[in-house]
Amino acid sequence: MTSPSRWPMFCATAWEGVAASQYGLLCDPIKCHWSELGELGNEYWPGGYEYTISTVKWLKCARDGCPWCRFLTKRFLRCMRRQCNEWRVEVCVKVGRYLWSQGDDQGIIIVVNGYEQYFSILTTEGDPAARWIKNRILIPHVGWPYALAEAKMCVEECIREHPQCQAITPYPTGSAPLPTRLIDCSNPGCLRLVETNPGMRGMYIALSYVWGEDQPHLTTKANLSSYKDRIDPAILPQTLLDVIHVTRALGINLLWIDGLCIVQDSAKDMHHELGRMRDVYRHAFVTIDAGSAAKVSEGFLQDRTLDPIPEAVLPFVLPPGNPAAQSADEGRVGMVDLVGERVAYSTWHDSVNVDGKPLSHTVSRGWCLQERLLSTRSLVFTSQTLQLRCHTKTQNVGGARHDGYYDVPRLPDAVFHPDRHVAPGSDEWKHIHERWREIVRDYTRRKLSNPSDRLVAISALAEMFAPTLGLGYLTGFWRNNLPFDLLWSCRSPCSLSLTEYRGPSWSWVYTDNSVSWRYDWEIGVPFAEIIDCTVTLQNRDLPFGPVTGASLILRSSLLPCK
Repeated sequence: MTSPSRWPMFCATAWEGVAASQYGLLCDPIKCHWSELGELGNEYWPGGYEYTISTVKWLKCARDGCPWCRFLTKRFLRCMRRQCNEWRVEVCVKVGRYLWSQGDDQGIIIVVNGYEQYFSILTTEGDPAARWIKNRILIPHVGWPYALAEAKMCVEECIREHPQCQAITPYPTGSAPLPTRLIDCSNPGCLRLVETNPGMRGMYIALSYVWGEDQPHLTTKANLSSYKDRIDPAILPQTLLDVIHVTRALGINLLWIDGLCIVQDSAKDMHHELGRMRDVYRHAFVTIDAGSAAKVSEGFLQDRTLDPIPEAVLPFVLPPGNPAAQSADEGRVGMVDLVGERVAYSTWHDSVNVDGKPLSHTVSRGWCLQERLLSTRSLVFTSQTLQLRCHTKTQNVGGARHDGYYDVPRLPDAVFHPDRHVAPGSDEWKHIHERWREIVRDYTRRKLSNPSDRLVAISALAEMFAPTLGLGYLTGFWRNNLPFDLLWSCRSPCSLSLTEYRGPSWSWVYTDNSVSWRYDWEIGVPFAEIIDCTVTLQNRDLPFGPVTGASLILRSSLLPCK
């Protein structure tokens, strides 16, 4: 085995010890839980690699530029000075694999004189260390050819290897019914709007994005004919140009964008297309979620900044005995990043990243919820990286770890199979109904540019749930569970819709607030009986859309007021 030469600036103690031992990753794991450290002390940390260095030498090596010693002083010196009553002559350093690391989440714990910190260890796919380090660095260059090629492979893997996604896909790949209109992207310099015929099938991509501003390029009655001949790319905002680029990179020529594929000043066309919204996203080959763009002019393919930057970038000595390694690999050195636990992986939460920036703007917009949930799979361009979200899982393109704790839950499998009977009141029915309430909770905290869209922007989801929960859909409620559904409450002081009618006062549609419910089992038996409930639709072609009136008659016992 050829020993690699000492890395530039590394002190002999660090290079011949902790670096040569691969930072303790290949030793027995450290078994003591971090919370016990204060009581048990360093001697209760079996496993890992340990060494002792004088404080004077440690600080001198850090001043001389040793990357490892500088890293330790940055993370531990202030803590030691603050908490120690006296300055220690020696520093005891222990580093090892974190016992609770799961799957590809490789973590290490570093303990310096009894003070511990946890880090994830990552590398890139092509680095020599990748054979040993499973964690990958988030892809920041989301628009580069290699990133889009990786994304394409993830989509193809989903189609080929995800039984759960296959089970909810209504048509084989390439044979889905096409929407009324699509953008032909086969010639990026000469885009055009194409109208399909009933029964035409093929593959297309759909876009989910935040408008955020006026769009003068929208399709109207006046420009519909000219758009069929040519759409000048120069008039399109950056987000639309970016999605055209991604569409072509994925090998698809047809693209659906609401602003271009719906005639915006035609009420007839608008109602017709809104009635098909469920199928547009259900049948798309993939949906592009432009989450990082706050408005349509921003675009979403900019390079991401991995902020904060890694705590340390360190050499990783390839260990001996790697059966996959060639003889030429002996003595080679890869590179790894040590990243603090908070930023070692991406999340998909509806709030903010650790640096206070929104992870995605689409998670705060009302229309985007049903676009996400109805899509079989989505390529999500977050503010951090690029992800594939499908019915099976959410994964970072490139293999970086993703924490799925905050993922928006998927739709229940039953709603994708409307012919399957689910008995009202059964445990499965209750679970599906509770999922509808969770969707409403999420939806009502989101923003709508036009408050009158309160019902229509969730109508495609209601259409999905209707065969399972029952056809009695009443302005956001279901007739089979109406006594309990009426017991909604605002999560903040109610702001009522008084300027225009969008729904009855007994429906959550009437408010601009986020709403919630108590669990039905907490309420018990309702004291009210539904005698009659009716709604008057604004348009019969939109049975789950806006209403112009509603009435509700209840029978209940009167209680004395005190």
